[in-house]
Amino acid sequence: MGSEGVDRFKNLLELLGITLKPTRTSPTQDLSGESIAAGGTKNIDKSGFDGYSALVVIVRASYDPSATAGVRIRWLYSSNGTDFDSPEDAEDQGNYEDLTFSAGTTRQRTVLIPILADNVRVQIVNLDSSYAVTVDVWSLKLR
Repeated sequence: MGSEGVDRFKNLLELLGITLKPTRTSPTQDLSGESIAAGGTKNIDKSGFDGYSALVVIVRASYDPSATAGVRIRWLYSSNGTDFDSPEDAEDQGNYEDLTFSAGTTRQRTVLIPILADNVRVQIVNLDSSYAVTVDVWSLKLR
């Protein structure tokens, strides 16, 4: 391969390196100081994932001093933005994470959600049947 061919190859590698370089979007705050009632669920619908491979969700939960259970982050997929996986089937597939729990404390967890469809519903589930929980949620897309 002559020097011209080597230069073209280097240019191609450089172009691919820029194109395939992992990138993240800036975080978006989806919930701020949101109170989720005892046993309640808050949905956050996300879409527009063309070219992205994962959604990163950061959840901070502040528990009541008398709370007895924590928060679950569950994700459901939809091809059309209307018909989402059932919560039971999402959990059967392991599409959830539970924050650690201690009454009266604040806990935070970052979850990596693979993009399997162009629509993802992130559910923040209060597993406590007696006390509300206050949550903040941020998300960002990962290429």
